Amino acid sequence: MAMPVDAPVDLSSDTVEPQLRHALGLPAGSVRALLALGVLGLMWAMVLRFDNGNTPIKDRKLPLPFIYLQFQMVLIIVHFFTAHGKTIGSVVSRRSPLGLPRGSVRFLLMAGYTVLAVYLYFTQPEFEFPASGPFILLIGLLIGGYLLGHIVSGTIRFVGRGRVPYWFQDFEAWVALIALFGMGILLIVFLFINPSVSESNKLDMPITQAVLAAVVGFYFGSRS
Repeated sequence: MAMPVDAPVDLSSDTVEPQLRHALGLPAGSVRALLALGVLGLMWAMVLRFDNGNTPIKDRKLPLPFIYLQFQMVLIIVHFFTAHGKTIGSVVSRRSPLGLPRGSVRFLLMAGYTVLAVYLYFTQPEFEFPASGPFILLIGLLIGGYLLGHIVSGTIRFVGRGRVPYWFQDFEAWVALIALFGMGILLIVFLFINPSVSESNKLDMPITQAVLAAVVGFYFGSRS
């Protein structure tokens, strides 16, 4: 009696879980890595610019945007580490963020931020602080952007039965990257234009800066 021949294995999409697509078609966490490294780069650029010249940095005041970036950077670092194993890593993607070796982005963030903190500790610069009312409002925008992103993303996942449409992921990513680019433009204004003009002609855009930072925070909240 002839033995039955094994039936061919069905490798169709009905039996094999398809690889999920992430924002902009990049590995999971790549856009967040670009945003995180971008914010860290803006902070370093601000500090190095104010350390350039004959006057020691301790005798200068780091501008107000540095304070907002400081709050945002702490939020970003906390998110990036807690997201691993949930929305970043081998659980959801075959490659690490930006295709770099595993742990590279986390190392760059912690090393860059730690060295910056040590540098500021030894140089002891002064910081420009706003009035308490506007300061609370602007910090509220930063935190509110993160929370709003979490709520909006959670609602979309609920409606989409656990999935976020690819077009929405890409839209969020592009908006956040454009906001980061806008923050870079404002940094140029603060570092190169404002110091060269009179006090009355200086451009002061704290609300714009906070809104752009809140848009970046929105993206991190939507991925939490």
